[in-house]
Amino acid sequence: MFERTGTVMTKKQRHHAILEVLQKDGSERVVSTREFAEHLGVSEMTIRRDLQELDRQGKVQRMHGGAVLPQRSSVPTGRRGQIGILLTFGKDKYTDPFFSEVLQGADRKLQEAGYRAAYVFGFAEVYTREQARALLQNYPVDGIILIGAHYSRSVEYLKEHAKVLVSTNYSLGPERDAILLDGRTGVRALVDHLARLGRRRLGFITGYNDSREEGFIEGIRANYLPDNLELRVRLVQSSFESWTPEMGQRGAAMLMQQHQPPDAIVCASDRIALGAMQWIHQNGFRVPDDVAVTGFDNIPGSEFTIPPLTTVHVHKELIGALAAERAIRRIENPDEIPLQIITPTSVIIRQSCGATG
Repeated sequence: MFERTGTVMTKKQRHHAILEVLQKDGSERVVSTREFAEHLGVSEMTIRRDLQELDRQGKVQRMHGGAVLPQRSSVPTGRRGQIGILLTFGKDKYTDPFFSEVLQGADRKLQEAGYRAAYVFGFAEVYTREQARALLQNYPVDGIILIGAHYSRSVEYLKEHAKVLVSTNYSLGPERDAILLDGRTGVRALVDHLARLGRRRLGFITGYNDSREEGFIEGIRANYLPDNLELRVRLVQSSFESWTPEMGQRGAAMLMQQHQPPDAIVCASDRIALGAMQWIHQNGFRVPDDVAVTGFDNIPGSEFTIPPLTTVHVHKELIGALAAERAIRRIENPDEIPLQIITPTSVIIRQSCGATG
């Protein structure tokens, strides 16, 4: 074991420290990401990024849970496949808590199977058909995983030319594998719960229309609640931006400044809900006394908001793991039929909805 440094390091210094640790311990055992993180005083996600970059440079060999020196790889290099990963957004691509967990699940499954992530790019870097063509030419891989919903000419090109293409959170059509989440059922259950608590005028904030909005509409109609377009806020955003708290602030302002504001706001993501709650608190309203707020995703930290956020749990790492698994299966069995897998969701009741239990 080794001592924690206790100092803040640059990326170059972290890489140097990682290699030093592996030169000492990495020929005898797998050094875990947790050990690196504790030693360097950074998050495990930061260590995973560092190990991914060092692995691409051939300086370390990533293994399940950590890394070793290259010569200790238990999988012969000639047998390993390479899979590229494209994220739905381009800025701060590792910081979105939802997609970070999906990425983590995919990365872990690839390592377990002896594969490696050849690259992790945002769609801002691969947006046009020309950029997609250059990607396939300059970074030849056995398959590509798309994490997050995205519609662009680059995706159309990849559908036409990528040997294996697996999407998450949205479907590319029946001819491609997709790992989806059951947003409709999750949001419908939230609406039913709010109606049972006596909430009668529900608002909804989202970035774009998907199964979550469909579940919201289905729920308010089933509970005979007002179905007004003014209560559904769909915010236009850049094609490769994640759903941010700023969106929640804007959406809450649009809803709460109406002549008849809602007594509950259902948000299509936890980050949107965080921004909505902030605007509500800053403008003299109380959650949940004046207005209930719910999220979707159950990201880390959602239980520590004030009050704790009612949300819908999504199996984020499972989505990533299943995407990697399907990509590997299609690489190794090209004639296997594509699957559209829907992962379940479940409501997490906390105090932001007004529940007392």
